[in-house]
Amino acid sequence: MTTTASVSLPGDSEHEMGGPVRVGGVCHALFAFDVGIGIDLARAEALVRDGVRGSVVRLRRPSPAWFEYKPTPLRVSAEVAPIKVAQMACEPAVECTLYDFGAIGVNFRIPFDTDIAELAELTRALYDNQELIDAARSCAESLAGSVKEAISKYELSAMVEDYAAISVQRWPEGVTPGGLLSSHRTLLARTLQAEAGELSEQQIEHTLAARMGYGSGDLTVVDWNAALIFDPEPADVVSLLQHANVELLEMRLLDEQLDDMLDRSREMMEKVLKTRIWPLGKGTRAIREFAELATDKALLFEGVNNGIKLLGEQYMARLYRLISDRMNLPQWDAAVLHKLETAESVYDKLGTIESTKRLEVLEIIIILLIAISIVMPFIPGLSGK
Repeated sequence: MTTTASVSLPGDSEHEMGGPVRVGGVCHALFAFDVGIGIDLARAEALVRDGVRGSVVRLRRPSPAWFEYKPTPLRVSAEVAPIKVAQMACEPAVECTLYDFGAIGVNFRIPFDTDIAELAELTRALYDNQELIDAARSCAESLAGSVKEAISKYELSAMVEDYAAISVQRWPEGVTPGGLLSSHRTLLARTLQAEAGELSEQQIEHTLAARMGYGSGDLTVVDWNAALIFDPEPADVVSLLQHANVELLEMRLLDEQLDDMLDRSREMMEKVLKTRIWPLGKGTRAIREFAELATDKALLFEGVNNGIKLLGEQYMARLYRLISDRMNLPQWDAAVLHKLETAESVYDKLGTIESTKRLEVLEIIIILLIAISIVMPFIPGLSGK
């Protein structure tokens, strides 16, 4: 895991606040599902009535035009039954986001106006919350079913990736986010870790190390399973966190699928080697199937990694790198890329074996034809005399 060193922000003092601190905002319970190898977003938009396409990223300073999602995801709202989490409740509307590389992100909003100490209880209640996971899967399945015609190779994966983005939009007047973090560092570290017990000083430092702010009035602290966002307008940061969570799901899924492919490569090799008489048999079909699978995985990998363009807005680009590092995305990318290269090497070897066998068969045919041409003159009635 890559740890980003923190920078002291205005208000980062060791002052301890007296009495309870009330904060308000929205906790975003994010879930990601894979539904296929690609989604035609234009066609999907035509199939749903309330879908909206458009960037949710707020530019914090003048930026080049190429800072964007490409293609822009499709956002669809759905109604759900109220779900209680800790002492709070989810809003009855859930936002689903369709990505062109075949993923759906589900965002449950949980409003809060409470003492800052209650946030740790909230994240503990969210951790592996099966009721929310089931509800999110139901939403993803329902939406995917309604746009099934726009999905290539539709299949809802069993794997799910969840993340909690706690956006604190209101806090005591005259206090900076850095000051809040400094005066409640132990509590907020436990909030990010969904931990009920006390943390060591080293664990607190590590948990709070990956943080970044654009101005004195905003601050984002990122950990592997949750993030704290102190920002009156957090939509852009939540969008980045959701995209990173979806990317993590896709990388995990790709890694698992490539493992299965490589495990089956020995079986494919045996099929190729067994077809000794005629080269266009099971071996050829096995190679074709392997090539199609490898191509699908390579295209998915490229689609996920090119889904968002962060070439212009330097702050958001740096924040996304911070998020990616905390989620170990570079390591997942490297592992998947290595397995794709291994799959390509296996395919090349299978192709070489198949080509060699075809050449051997061709040589045998040529030898037989030469033998026949030599013998034919000595066969009565075939010599032509």
